[in-house]
Amino acid sequence: MDRRDRAILLVSILLIILVGALAVVLPVLPFHRAQEILERPAGTIELPVTTEAALLSPEITTVPEPPLIQGPPAFRLLVTPVEARARPGDTILYSMTIEPEGGFDDPVSLRLDVRALFLYQESFNLGRIDPPFPRTAEYRFVVPRDVPSGITVSGVLTGEGGDYRDTVSLILIIT
Repeated sequence: MDRRDRAILLVSILLIILVGALAVVLPVLPFHRAQEILERPAGTIELPVTTEAALLSPEITTVPEPPLIQGPPAFRLLVTPVEARARPGDTILYSMTIEPEGGFDDPVSLRLDVRALFLYQESFNLGRIDPPFPRTAEYRFVVPRDVPSGITVSGVLTGEGGDYRDTVSLILIIT
C-alpha cells in the first residue's frame, strides 16, 4: 500500500469515527445546535451539556438490572500462568481456580496431558478438588534438570466433574 492509499484509508477511518460519534450525539441536540457543531472549524467541537426533559426521563436514565441467567451446573477452569518460560531446574507455581456456574457443587478431577515435539507424550493425574467453590489450588512444577533447552512443551489441563468438562491449553518454553 503506497503513501497515497494509506492517507485515503486514514481519512476514511477518521470520517467514519466522526460520523459515528455525531450519530450518537446529534439525535439529542436541537437541529440548529447540530448544524452549529457541523459548521465549526476542525478542532473546535465542544459537545454541550443539555438538561432537556427528554434526557432526564426515567426511561433514558434508568439502567435496568441484568437478568439472572441460571443454566445447567457447570464450572470454568482458570489457570495462571498459561504460558511460562523456565530453565531446567526452575520451579513454576501454577494456580488453578474452579469457578462454579449454575449452582455447580460436584468434585472436579484434574488431568494434565503433555507433549513435547513428537518425542514425548504423557498424562498426569493431578487429583481432585472438592467443593465449596470457587476454590484455588496451587501446583509447583519443577522443570527436570535433564530437559534440553529450546524445547516447547504443550499441555492441556482437563477438569471433569458432574456431567461437565472444561479444558485449558498451557505452554512451557524451556530456555
